[in-house]
Amino acid sequence: MRLLLLGYFGFGNAGDEALLAAEVEALRSVLGPSTEFLVVSGDPAYTQATHDLPAVSRTDVKGLVRALAWCDGVIAGGGSLLQDVTSARPVAFYAGTMLAARLAGKPVFVYAQGLGPLRRRINRRLAGMALRSSTYVAVRDAQSLALAHDLGARGAELTADPVLGWGALAPGDGDRLAVALRPWDGLAEWLPVVRAVLSEMAREVEVVLVPFHAGQDVGLARELASVLPNATVVDSRRAGYRAAIDAVASARAVLGMRLHALVVAAAAGRPFVALSYDPKVSAFATSVGAPVAATLPGPVDVETLVTSLRKALQGPDQYYLEQVERLRATARRPAREVAERLGGGDG
Repeated sequence: MRLLLLGYFGFGNAGDEALLAAEVEALRSVLGPSTEFLVVSGDPAYTQATHDLPAVSRTDVKGLVRALAWCDGVIAGGGSLLQDVTSARPVAFYAGTMLAARLAGKPVFVYAQGLGPLRRRINRRLAGMALRSSTYVAVRDAQSLALAHDLGARGAELTADPVLGWGALAPGDGDRLAVALRPWDGLAEWLPVVRAVLSEMAREVEVVLVPFHAGQDVGLARELASVLPNATVVDSRRAGYRAAIDAVASARAVLGMRLHALVVAAAAGRPFVALSYDPKVSAFATSVGAPVAATLPGPVDVETLVTSLRKALQGPDQYYLEQVERLRATARRPAREVAERLGGGDG
């Protein structure tokens, strides 16, 4: 079996690299160890070195055409591929590639994607065409499911983020507050409040700053570390994406904006507090009963954030752990569906 993996891979984002590893693990578990993968990557050399998987550059048009001819099917996701908040371009690339696969006669499997927001009419049309032409559509939250149905993918089903089912995740027993923030709108207004809260928390617990996107987040992490007593920064650019994953998985609690910092925390049984900049963050926090202390770029209330963090540092409650387990039970369903539809696998 030959599968082409389409996602936001090879860009230094620890969450997306964890998605890739989790998907490959799940697919191999049902399709067998002889399954061949080819990754569409922003940095093929990085993907090869990090995951020991061959890769084709997303800018190599001829290479992508050859990849579509080579594969037996395309796995589109996970992650938020069909959205136009960060840029208008992702929808054109991902939906275009999915539609090209269908024109080449290859089945497309939408694998635990988060859909939207889709603000431009043309992007809604493209996303709808790509979803309706797909062999199987699974999305990771209720809002994405509603959007999929609205776009005409009536057979779409709800699953969970693949990282929740990642067997290679290794929770530790650390005693630190892991903080995974990203630059976002209104930074000049909300960052001073978060900085003040972390300065207070740093008197009670060691703080580790975790840039989940090695390129985008490291400047903010270093800025915060420079004013927090005894704070450290995880250098995931040098140490690899697993350094960021492991820092979160072994924390006592997590404060995060990056979705997969929160997903990793949940998968490792660590409580988290979310600062939401995107509906996907709020949706995941709500699904496991975790607090959203603020929605950015709106105001951040000091008392709310401090209270939420202190409660998280006391450990996870039973309801949170039960909701995580409920989601974990469905995280590998898409892999089984892929195997069934491709007529392969070990059962």
